[in-house]
Amino acid sequence: MGRPSRRGVVSLAALDVRLRPDHRAELGSQLLLGEVARLLRRSRDRRWWEAENLADGYRGWVRDWGMIEVSPAGAARWLRRARARVGSLFVEVMEGRGAGSLLTPLPWNARVIALGSRGRFRRIELPDGRRGWVPRSAVGSARSGPGILRRVRTLLGVPYFWGGRTPLGFDCSGFTQQVLAEHGVSVARDAVEQQRHAKRLGKGEKPQLGDLVFFGAPGRPVGHVGLGLGGSYYAHCRRAVRINSIDPDNRLYDNELAAQMRGWARPECKPP
Repeated sequence: MGRPSRRGVVSLAALDVRLRPDHRAELGSQLLLGEVARLLRRSRDRRWWEAENLADGYRGWVRDWGMIEVSPAGAARWLRRARARVGSLFVEVMEGRGAGSLLTPLPWNARVIALGSRGRFRRIELPDGRRGWVPRSAVGSARSGPGILRRVRTLLGVPYFWGGRTPLGFDCSGFTQQVLAEHGVSVARDAVEQQRHAKRLGKGEKPQLGDLVFFGAPGRPVGHVGLGLGGSYYAHCRRAVRINSIDPDNRLYDNELAAQMRGWARPECKPP
């Protein structure tokens, strides 16, 4: 039997995933601290890994400095222990309780091990074993964040960033993926895959909060996705995170996107 595939636990706040093993290559996505990837092969110069995110199946190339290589059993152990998610858009991990040196910033939805609390602070453990302190309100379990509507409001104005999955910048599918992940719904990375693995709403079936709406130019695959907010409204990242409406009489109606609308679908709900 061959050597079992290795795993990598992301140890940087956000790790770029590129389409080729080169910093000049197109950015395809990002991995967040605490996520686990299957390590497929090394680049010729041994500095890059081709990696597959276990959470969404997305593949690309990452620098090895952003991964801690572990066995499959070690990865499973990390995932069992690292159940806490960052619920703030950003938080700084400090050596002391609100003091001392900065260990690392963490973005929303990063995954860490939660240890004990003291007063307003909680101690956490990072993938490389370092331990530090964050405000207790900044971390919690999946599904412990605000509702979808409140979360979208905190993200309004975040700029569009191709391949982005953090509040520094999202692409359209990174935005929908991360909002749904906070609410216990795991979806694919790209808009095309999100559509493929969602259940299309039937004729006359009204979209609900958390449903997905898809858009695409005529004759081309789906190229844009938004998140239903109830009624005629949806949130999406186009130039920036914003809210629009599918109602032509609403002032938030987007004429350009309306001509490209492909319909609504309901993502499968499962633990991320």
